Amino acid sequence: LSTQQPFPTMKNVVCLALLSLNTPVLKAFAPIRQTPSIVRPYAINNAFTTTTKTTKTTLITTSAIQTESQLEEASLEKQDAAITTTLEASSSTTTDTTSTEEDDENAEFQKGFAIIAFITLLNASLAPVWHVVFEGNGPPPLFLNAIVSVTALVGLLLGGSVLDDSVESMSALAGAEEEKWAWKSWRGGIELGFWKGLGTTCHIFGMSLTTANHGAFLLQLTTLIVPVLQGLRGAEEIPARIQLAVGLALAGIYAFTQDPTKATDIIADPANIQTGDALVLAAAFFYSIYDIQTFYWGREVPRTELVTVKVGFQAMLSVLLCAIGCRSEVLDYIQSGPDLAVLVPTVLWSGLIVNALATFLQVGGMQAVGPTRAQTIFASQPLWASIMNYVFLGSLMGVQGFVGGGAFLGALFLAATAEAPKVIDKTEDAAQES
Repeated sequence: LSTQQPFPTMKNVVCLALLSLNTPVLKAFAPIRQTPSIVRPYAINNAFTTTTKTTKTTLITTSAIQTESQLEEASLEKQDAAITTTLEASSSTTTDTTSTEEDDENAEFQKGFAIIAFITLLNASLAPVWHVVFEGNGPPPLFLNAIVSVTALVGLLLGGSVLDDSVESMSALAGAEEEKWAWKSWRGGIELGFWKGLGTTCHIFGMSLTTANHGAFLLQLTTLIVPVLQGLRGAEEIPARIQLAVGLALAGIYAFTQDPTKATDIIADPANIQTGDALVLAAAFFYSIYDIQTFYWGREVPRTELVTVKVGFQAMLSVLLCAIGCRSEVLDYIQSGPDLAVLVPTVLWSGLIVNALATFLQVGGMQAVGPTRAQTIFASQPLWASIMNYVFLGSLMGVQGFVGGGAFLGALFLAATAEAPKVIDKTEDAAQES
């Protein structure tokens, strides 16, 4: 210490001693010095300012969210309005389209109904025509079948294209885009020709042995056979009314076949009537299969090709049966001098009109009304045949014939007025089971 400085006091000594201790003591008192005992005003101001800013930010954010939500709601309302307008327009368009399609379907059904009704009249005309041609020195049935089928084939080969251009097509028919003369054209035509050939052979042969009224009524078993076959093959459900009609028809057939030959039906031999009835029943069965398959193949094969192959195979089959079964009878008939005044008109009418034209029209008409509904139209054939038989032949029936015919007509009425059979979709059923 300098001598100029006064001697240090006790206070200074203590301070120096504390400084020598340095940080341990100061650090011990540091928390006490740094921690205030009261909340200063500037801290409160800072907290209030921070809270105010947070509240303003929250309010701004909330307002932005609300504005955005309102914009989204307005956008959704516009979208809903646009969707509603689109749906209404679509619904209106769909309704118009559906209405147009229904109108087209109704028009096509009416056209198909008229075609099937016209074919019914043509088929009914065969009862008196064939009955007349077999009177006296009539041709052998197999020979008549052969020349009728060949005449139909020639008519289609010469005029098939004209018919195809003249007759309006149905929407369900196979289109022109199908492959020409493909294998399925031959397959479909051959199958139809086979069934129609068997049916026509049994029909002609049976009509030569039974009465005109018997043949006309019994042939209409197709009205009952078709829905039964459709039900057995799982294509349709058979309504209860059809089931009742089958039982009534069987009873009517039994009574009908017991009807003895009357004076107006002396053309037929009483001993052969039951054989003729059995052949006509077989013809009804073959015709039923033919009608069902015509509906199927008409959607797969172009109409002209299908009908031409069908009639061609039918002609070949009939000629073969004639050559095997009645060659000697044909020679005897030709040598005896046939009545050409009766034979030629019969062959031309049966071949060109009933076999060629009616077959061509039936392919399209069947697509519009379906096989089962077509039979309800064919059910009127016995009525027209009876009227024609009475007008041209004076043909009448006995008591058993009237009883059986009444029961049979009752069965036909039940079949014609039954509800439409329900089509069974096997593909959909299989998909549901899996």
